[in-house]
Amino acid sequence: MSTPVWPFTENPFDNGTKGSFKKMYIISINTANKLWGQQSNPDILPVHLFFAPVRQAYGNSYTAWKSKKAAYRGATTKVYKLLHELSSAKIEAFDVRIQVVYARGTGQYEGLLPNLRKPFQRGEIEERISALAVLIECIGTDAALAAVKIDIIDFYNLMVDARKEQKGLEGIVNTKSSELELQRISCAEAMYAVLGRLMDIYRSNSKQIAIFFDLVTLRGAYPDDDDLEFEGFVNAMQVHNIVHDFSSEQLFEIENLGTETLFFYTAGSAVEPYNGIGIVLNPGQKQTFTIAELGGYK
Repeated sequence: MSTPVWPFTENPFDNGTKGSFKKMYIISINTANKLWGQQSNPDILPVHLFFAPVRQAYGNSYTAWKSKKAAYRGATTKVYKLLHELSSAKIEAFDVRIQVVYARGTGQYEGLLPNLRKPFQRGEIEERISALAVLIECIGTDAALAAVKIDIIDFYNLMVDARKEQKGLEGIVNTKSSELELQRISCAEAMYAVLGRLMDIYRSNSKQIAIFFDLVTLRGAYPDDDDLEFEGFVNAMQVHNIVHDFSSEQLFEIENLGTETLFFYTAGSAVEPYNGIGIVLNPGQKQTFTIAELGGYK
């Protein structure tokens, strides 16, 4: 027979903030401020001096993580806007200019764009960038296409640089996330120690302990959902699932950077079919929706 876990040996600050850097940020600031406000109490002062630098270290790491995530989000938006431009205006212009020299159906045209515009409008990011590189290579030293080749190279370099910046920032965000997780654990352990010291100080008046902790936030569901980002491609008449548990207060900012109209809806499982409740987003549209508008909380 297994021995039941004694609740006091469980760290509620660690357990309650797993998966939510934001929750730890909120509750740690609350505790730090409460201790600071009572530092004139000689019993509280050493507790304040112990916890303040730990919370500050977590706050610094959290800010660094958030700033890099914002930079990554901006870089990602840039990449997707370039992809949208490639799949619509750019490839159309490149194609038309090539047709001025070599009509569709000719051997020269087939040697340049054998699959027409599809490689530039479908597939993963690297595949589309590669399609530009292939086109540049196929044009080669053809003097008749020298001008359009320069424009293709310029746009290709824009995409390569944008993608490089995005992936570089993605790596930095991952590193910052790992560092912040260690700081979260350290802060949780420090708050657990604060709890122990307060239990000693207020052992005859234990109700005073709760004043120092934001128990509503600690006990509630407070995931970092507003920081979650999903990106990807879906071809016409295909379904792409994003498997995640969302809260009933969830807001979704959705942007369609493609060339097809997209449908978005929530469901109880990845195999549950569309039931008619959801939203439609046309190419180029960007809107914010509640989970109710997408079908409700599942």
